[in-house]
Amino acid sequence: MKSSGNIRQYIDQKRAEYKHLVNHIDRQFLITLHQRNIVSIDQMHEEVRALSGKDPLPAALDHNQAEGEKLSADEHEWLVRRTYDYVCKHLSSEEVERIINLTIKRDVVRELDDFAKLASVSTRLLAEKVRQFTLLSDGENRLPASEVMGTRVALIRHFISDQLEFIGIAKNFVTIREIDEIAERMIGLEFGQGRIGGKAGGMVLASCILKTFEDLHPDWPVATPESWFLRSDVIDRFLELNHLTGYQSLKYRTTDEIRHEYPLVKGVFRNSDFPVDIVQQLRGMLKEIGTHPLIVRSSSLLEDRIGSAFSGKYASVFVANQGPTEVRLQALLVAISEVYASTMAPDPIAYRRERNLLDYHEDMGVLIQKVVGKKVGKYFLPAFAGVAFSRNEYRWSPRIKREDGLLRLVMGLGTRAVDRVGHEHPRMVALGAPTLKPTASDQTTAQTSQRTVDVINLELNRMQSIDIDELLSLDDAVPRLDQIVSVYQDGILSLPTGTRISAPPSSLCVTFDKLLERTTFADAMRRILVRLEEAYGFPVDVEFAHDGEKLYLLQCRALASHVDVAAVEVPRDVPEDQKVFGANKYVRTGLLPDIEYVVYVDPATYDGIKTPERRIEVARVVGRLNHALTGKRFILVGPGRWGSNDIRLGVKVGYSDINNTRMLVEVARTKAGYTPEVSFGTHFFQDLVEADIQYLPLYPDEPDSCFSESFFGQPENALASLLPKDADFAEIVRVIHVPTVAGGSMLTIAMNGETDEALAYLQ
Repeated sequence: MKSSGNIRQYIDQKRAEYKHLVNHIDRQFLITLHQRNIVSIDQMHEEVRALSGKDPLPAALDHNQAEGEKLSADEHEWLVRRTYDYVCKHLSSEEVERIINLTIKRDVVRELDDFAKLASVSTRLLAEKVRQFTLLSDGENRLPASEVMGTRVALIRHFISDQLEFIGIAKNFVTIREIDEIAERMIGLEFGQGRIGGKAGGMVLASCILKTFEDLHPDWPVATPESWFLRSDVIDRFLELNHLTGYQSLKYRTTDEIRHEYPLVKGVFRNSDFPVDIVQQLRGMLKEIGTHPLIVRSSSLLEDRIGSAFSGKYASVFVANQGPTEVRLQALLVAISEVYASTMAPDPIAYRRERNLLDYHEDMGVLIQKVVGKKVGKYFLPAFAGVAFSRNEYRWSPRIKREDGLLRLVMGLGTRAVDRVGHEHPRMVALGAPTLKPTASDQTTAQTSQRTVDVINLELNRMQSIDIDELLSLDDAVPRLDQIVSVYQDGILSLPTGTRISAPPSSLCVTFDKLLERTTFADAMRRILVRLEEAYGFPVDVEFAHDGEKLYLLQCRALASHVDVAAVEVPRDVPEDQKVFGANKYVRTGLLPDIEYVVYVDPATYDGIKTPERRIEVARVVGRLNHALTGKRFILVGPGRWGSNDIRLGVKVGYSDINNTRMLVEVARTKAGYTPEVSFGTHFFQDLVEADIQYLPLYPDEPDSCFSESFFGQPENALASLLPKDADFAEIVRVIHVPTVAGGSMLTIAMNGETDEALAYLQ
C-alpha cells in the first residue's frame, strides 16, 4: 500500500492529467467518503465553514426555507483539501485508483452515450467511440449495469435492431464490449448508417444469454460460427448504383405478377455491380477466411422479430468458397445478390402484406458465416445439425409434455431439418423422453430414416445431396458416426458397440439412438432452450450444428405458438352419411365451423401427372384459388406433403399460395405411395402456426379410418366458375362448394388434442 503522501501525489497527477474531470473526481471521492460513513457531506460542509471563519448554519425553520448556502471559491478550495485529507487517511491506494478509473470510464461512457443518441451519426464513427471505451482497462473497474443501460440501448438500436421488444431483452445481456466485437466485423459504407438485422441479432443475443452455459454442461460447449455482418444500408446503395430502385414498387402488384417477374429480378440482381469499397472489404474478408466454406444468410430488419419470424422467406445460399480469391469473390457477390433479390419474392411480400408491413422500408442485412463442419473426403459437412423448439406442439405419446421441447435432427447440413424433402424423415426427439420414437417399429424406423445427406462438394464447388452409402464408404470417418447411426440386421436396430463401425454402409440407419441414449445431449439441449425461453419471455426455436467437437448455435428467435383453446368435444352421434373425414394421429385441439369450400387435389390423378411442369402448375392453380377465395372459409386437402421440395411427394406450394386457408390437410394413400411426414419444425409448419392455419394428416387406407370417397368424388366442381382459365385442371383440382353438395349444410371440423381425435362433418 502506498503512503498517504504517495496517494496524494498520485491524485494530483491524475487531476492534472484529466483537467476536464477534476470536479467529477473530487465529487466522486466526496460521495465515497459519505457512503462509507467516514464523514458525511453535511459534516464536511460544517468543517469548511469553520475553517473559513463562519458560524454554523442555523437549522431551517420550515420546509420552505433553504437548508444551506452556495460555497464560495475559498470554501470550495477548503472542501477539496479536507476531502483529500480524509481520502489519504482512510482509503487505500487500490481504492483511490479504482475510483479515479471509474470516473474516467464514466466520462468515456458519457461521451459515447452522447454520440449514440445522435440520429445522424455514422456507424463507423460510433464504432470508433465504442472501441475507445473497450480499450479502457476492465478488471474490477466495472460500472454498474444501471449506469450504462441507456448507452447499451442506444448502441443496440444503432447496430442491431430498433424493435422495442428485442431491445428490452438484449439490453440485459448484450454489453458494450460485445457491440465492439460486432462492429469489428461489420462491412458497410464508410459514412453510412446500418444495422446487422434480425437473424444476426438473434444469434448474438442468444450467444450472450448462454455465456455461462459451459459451466452447467461442460460436455457440450456452446459456440457461434465465425461471422461477418454486411450492414443493412448497403442494399440501398446497391439499388441506387444499378438503377434498380424501381423494383421496390413490385411489392404493390398482385401475387401472380410478382411471381412472374421474380425470375427476371433474380437475373438482373445477379448481374449487377456492388460499390467498390464494399467489394474491397469483402475481398479482404475472403483473404482472412481462406477457402473455408461459407453460408450467406438473409438478416432483414423485419426478420426474426417477435411476432413476425419470416421463417424461410428469404434466401440463404451456400458458397463452397474454393479456388482463387477473385473466383471466390464473384461467387460470394452472386450469393449476396440472390439474398437481396429475395426481398422481391412472392412469399415474403405476401407475408408482409398480411401483417401490415408492406409499407415498411425493408433494408436487408446479410450474415456471412463459416459453415460448421469437417472435411470428409471431398465433402464438407457437420456431423449433425437440426432445429430445436422449447415447446412441442404435436405430441405422439401421452408421455410427451409440451413444455419439454422438440428437436429435428439430421446428419450433415441442417437444410433437411427445416425443409420438407424426400421420402425420408429427420429424427424427431421429444426432449422430455428422448428415446421415444414416433415410429412404431424398428422396420418402420429403418424404412423412413434419412438416406440422403446434404453436403458441400469441395471439388464441384457447390452444395450437393448424396446417398449416405457413398459418404460412409469413404476412408475419412464422419465425426461421432457411432452416435449417429444404428446397425439394422434381421429386422432389428442395435447400437454400434464401439466408436469404430465395421458393418457395411447398407446396413446402417441414421437414428441418433446412441447420441440420445448414451450421452447428455438431449438434456443439454433442453437446458439451452429453457434458459433462452426464460430470457426471451417467449417460446424460442434455435438452429444448431455440431462439428464433432463443439455445438454451434446458428440462429435463435421467438417462436410463434398456437393459442391454447378450450377443450373441444368431438361429437359421437354424427350420422355416417354426414361424416367427411376423421383422424386419430397428430391432432391439435381446435374447432373450425362454417367451412364453405373444400379445395381437393386428388392424390390418384396428381400421381398420374406425367410432367413436372404440369405438377408445378397445379401449385399455381392452388395459389390462384387461395387468392380467389380471400374472405371465404375454406380448407385445402391434398396428397402427401404440401410444400414439399420434391414435387412427386406433394403439391409444391409456397406461403403466398396457402395463406388464406383455414386448414391444411395431408392425405396419405397407400396405393399412391404418399406418406405425410409430421411437418412440425419445418419453416413450412411455422408459417401455418403464425397464420393460425390448422394442420391435419389423414390416413384413409388404415383400419378404422374415416374418409368419405363420395364427398370428395363429387361431380360438381366450382373451379371453372372461380378460375375460368384453369378449367382444364378440373380433373386434378376439385373445388367443392359445401352448401351446394350438402343441401345447404356447412362443414365443421372438431379436433381434440388430448384424445387425439378429429372429425369433419356436415352440419
